[in-house]
Amino acid sequence: MSKDKKTCYNGIMFKLDKIEDRINQMQVGISRLRQRFMHEFDPEEEICPDELLSDKALLESIEDLCLTSLLEREPEGDA
Repeated sequence: MSKDKKTCYNGIMFKLDKIEDRINQMQVGISRLRQRFMHEFDPEEEICPDELLSDKALLESIEDLCLTSLLEREPEGDA
């Protein structure tokens, strides 16, 4: 394998590692949010359907925001 190809592949692998790290950070954040919501859940408490829809919409918007920010990032470097 030529030196140029190896350098290119190393750059790609570095970027993939950074993307994977960012995805893992988002996964941890989402897990923490889920735990908070479950911790606040009281089975004896009356549940308002509008509040549930609001919480669901919030989670979906956070997920969309995270995915969109990953997809819209400009590539770095020559690769």
